[in-house]
Amino acid sequence: MIQYLSDRKIFLTGAVSGAIAGFLAFIFARILVEPQIQLAIDYEGARDEVMDHINDLDAAAGIKFPEPGPDIEIFSRGIQRNIGIATGMVLMGLAFGLLIAVAFRIVLKVTAGQPPLTIRMTLLVIGLLGWISVFVVPALKYPPNPPAIGHSWTIHQRGNLYLLTVVCSVVFMILAAYLARRLSKSMDTWYAVIIAGACYVTAMCILFAILPSLGSLAQNTQYFGTEVTYGSGDSAVTIPITTETPLAATDPSGAILFPGFPADVLSRFRMYSFIAQAIIWLGASVIMGSWLSRMPGRKKNQSPAKKAAPAGV
Repeated sequence: MIQYLSDRKIFLTGAVSGAIAGFLAFIFARILVEPQIQLAIDYEGARDEVMDHINDLDAAAGIKFPEPGPDIEIFSRGIQRNIGIATGMVLMGLAFGLLIAVAFRIVLKVTAGQPPLTIRMTLLVIGLLGWISVFVVPALKYPPNPPAIGHSWTIHQRGNLYLLTVVCSVVFMILAAYLARRLSKSMDTWYAVIIAGACYVTAMCILFAILPSLGSLAQNTQYFGTEVTYGSGDSAVTIPITTETPLAATDPSGAILFPGFPADVLSRFRMYSFIAQAIIWLGASVIMGSWLSRMPGRKKNQSPAKKAAPAGV
């Protein structure tokens, strides 16, 4: 039993490690992610000017869209891109660090204080599984998007779908871990992990097939249909609408009035988001593992036992 790892040490170390990892993620995000956000905001502003004219034409033709609601900016961009991101990242890291600490404490409880891996490796595996189940897998269905992506009237539905995906992913991962432990008692651990992992992937694939794509939400299909056509005649191109990413704005003849959202900005934002989340989850687990491994164990200053007196004395 790892006696010297009290609950207080585990949770305090997890919180501090997560906060440090969150600050490192903020530095990464401030340098690489924030410029992509600014590009998305610039695109949104330029597109809004064009869409105002198109909406006026649609209104004249009797086509009505939901009102977007007031655009209220509580904090300036300077605060958002510095203090705002830093506060959010540090608090996120602190929360995830505590989750890693909770998972590590459960592992110690289940294994009676004797996990099969070292402290560092155990925490690294926990951080890796947390990153995969909380962010990576849900993002395969509903990836992170910068500003200008998504219609204002679907924001609540999109948020609920993403939250449902995260909760299901975490629950399936916990069940997979439980299944792997049970199977490891009757077969090789390697095969037990493979079977449990396959069950997790299968469950998430079924969930992905059931949940709708963002472009297929009821209000989106009501106002935009299920496909869009560019050009006319033999040069016309029709593509399905399966996302809320802004497509090119066109006039009634299909001519493009304003381009769609830049693919490079979207891909870089999503890639950097994956890396930033990895810095938080894996960084917190590595820092926590190194910290706990260096903590002193049982006291070594106890007086040695007295030597037995020679026989006959």
